Amino acid sequence: MPGAPKLHRVAGLFQVVTYGVGNIIGAGIYVLVGAASGLAGGAVWMAFLVGAVIALFTGLSYAELVSMYPRDASEYTYIGRAYGNKALSFLGQWMMLITEMVAAAAVSLGFAYYFQSILPSSIPLVAAGLLAALTIIAIKGIKQSLTLNTVLSAIAIGGLLIVIAAAVPKFGSVNYTISPTGTAGIFGAAILVFFAYIGFDNIANLAEETKRPQRNLPRGLLIAVAITTVLYVLVGISAVTLAAPQKLAVSDAPLALAASATFGSTAYDVLTLAALLTTLNTVLVMLITSSRIVYGMSNEGVLPKALGRISKRTGTPILASLFTFLVALLFIPIGNVGIVAKITSFGSLVVFIIVNFALLHLRRTAPHFKRPFKVPLNIGWVSVTAVLGAVSCFLLLTQFDLLSIGLGLLLPISGMIVYVFTKGGKILEIDKKLHQQHEKR
Repeated sequence: MPGAPKLHRVAGLFQVVTYGVGNIIGAGIYVLVGAASGLAGGAVWMAFLVGAVIALFTGLSYAELVSMYPRDASEYTYIGRAYGNKALSFLGQWMMLITEMVAAAAVSLGFAYYFQSILPSSIPLVAAGLLAALTIIAIKGIKQSLTLNTVLSAIAIGGLLIVIAAAVPKFGSVNYTISPTGTAGIFGAAILVFFAYIGFDNIANLAEETKRPQRNLPRGLLIAVAITTVLYVLVGISAVTLAAPQKLAVSDAPLALAASATFGSTAYDVLTLAALLTTLNTVLVMLITSSRIVYGMSNEGVLPKALGRISKRTGTPILASLFTFLVALLFIPIGNVGIVAKITSFGSLVVFIIVNFALLHLRRTAPHFKRPFKVPLNIGWVSVTAVLGAVSCFLLLTQFDLLSIGLGLLLPISGMIVYVFTKGGKILEIDKKLHQQHEKR
């Protein structure tokens, strides 16, 4: 509609990077390092490195695709442009949307558990209150949301730096190459810590609020992955330097335990607070991402048009944000963070596989389409990293138990039900015409 309000392009490269870091670094790293150390021992840093490489394979595919199609509802766009199949593109985006909203509920519950340890309170009420408060902040404006995200991301990084600083004087005091169960332990831990990297894909859904998105989004995505990789590897080394892997494995707050070995009980309290604020930040970016996916899907015609309306005053999709809040609220009664996390992980991996294949398909069918960023390591039109990304994500899926797979399959099933009872969606013709024009040249 001519003259209709649009999202405000306020995010530069710095904001994209901090948004990406805020997506990736969640409270999970404050907990996962314990279980990972139990599996990989002193070699836990290798597990973080392997997890980073697996994440980078798919991250590179997202970087190329977002440079081609800098739009919200990114997975819907990539899959739709690759295959022209409305049902498949809808299902891919639906799975990512539901996993984001479910994850927001799960992490808000995690926040509530942390909060209860400080101040006795009702876990469901605290989780719901957090979702409501952060939804209000997200509605106020993307600039305010990104400013808060930057502050909270700095706190999250600061907490990790405290652990690293505590360990630096003792670096080299333990063997960092020995795993109690050898290579199997390292790869087992890598499967676990890979989920500490999930979130890089959400950067693509900031496309319509980013300045020069074809340039800043690919760069921001890769920089965010690089920063978190360095931090995670150093944290892995630091944790086993400060505390025995066996002690870390049984601790509810392994990083706080590790830091307290040098800095005392004050460090334990500071790390607990950092984990709390990091959790809050994770919920914020998930709510923003979900609302932008809803907004993008509305613009594609697969969700009600009202959800795609932008407020003239705030420049944000208010109805999409409220819809995201209400759906996330529905999952709070589940109460079991582990079950919700498994649903999230399963859905993400399935979509990552489809996205990697979408890149390969577009490489073959539209080789001349403009790509401001192109993934390196290619054999003809085949992207080696995209193939490795699809294969590695599939291998991770094979590690899920039958219950997790069953719960994960509810995502596409629910998507098919919604798709059947809606008008299905439209693929924008403009991109088909652009493909044809490039091919003629």
